[in-house]
Amino acid sequence: MKNAFCLALLLLQAAPAFGTDRVLRVCSLHLAPQTMQSADGSPTGYAVEILQHVARKLQWSIRIDYMPWARVVSETRAGRCDMAMTVLQFKDYAEFMLFPHESILDQKNVLVVRRGSKIRYDGNLEQFMRQHSIGLYVDKRVNDKFERLRAAPWARVDTAPSAVLNTKKLLFRRFDAIIENDLSVIFEMRKLGQLDDIEILSPPLSVTPAYIVFSQTPESKARSRKYDEALANFKKTARFKALTNRYLPETSVAD
Repeated sequence: MKNAFCLALLLLQAAPAFGTDRVLRVCSLHLAPQTMQSADGSPTGYAVEILQHVARKLQWSIRIDYMPWARVVSETRAGRCDMAMTVLQFKDYAEFMLFPHESILDQKNVLVVRRGSKIRYDGNLEQFMRQHSIGLYVDKRVNDKFERLRAAPWARVDTAPSAVLNTKKLLFRRFDAIIENDLSVIFEMRKLGQLDDIEILSPPLSVTPAYIVFSQTPESKARSRKYDEALANFKKTARFKALTNRYLPETSVAD
């Protein structure tokens, strides 16, 4: 009995520390410049580099898998994703996603039009939608007000399978305006060399913190606490400031 107890104690002491015993699966959609893939297929982007830094500090092994947003949601709900990014805090998501205290950035959803269209927005979304057709990519969440308005019989809302295709359809005059993350539309249009062909309207439809979240598992609360501490410390560094300046340049498009 004594020998068995000693053996069990040795095995316990030799066990890997929490968070380093297995690879954590991180599920993500493509959302440039926050999370995307480089030319060689490796994960890159603002949120990706933040998570990679935190993971190194915490000695976590992570693997980032890209998939459509609907699958990110279903995989996280089923517990097959340990983490997901980037996520806005909606009530239904909080039922199976654990939101940490520290956010990655404030995500701004805006109306985007073709430059020279003379379309303006004064903050009255219902009036705007009664006058103009709108496009957005499938599964995009804006806010509860927009969801109510898009269900109205008079609403003219079209969807596209990706944010890039949605913006291209705007340029081809398939609809009057799109709803998009301001960072994403600036990044994608600059990459296509067509940033001067669009105009971002003010005010924004919503400004909402975006998070890297955890699945609702017994281990997640402890992971989330460690993550919050590491991320809060990282945000105080010059390296974090440089990362922010590199990925999140001026987000307004000049008239």
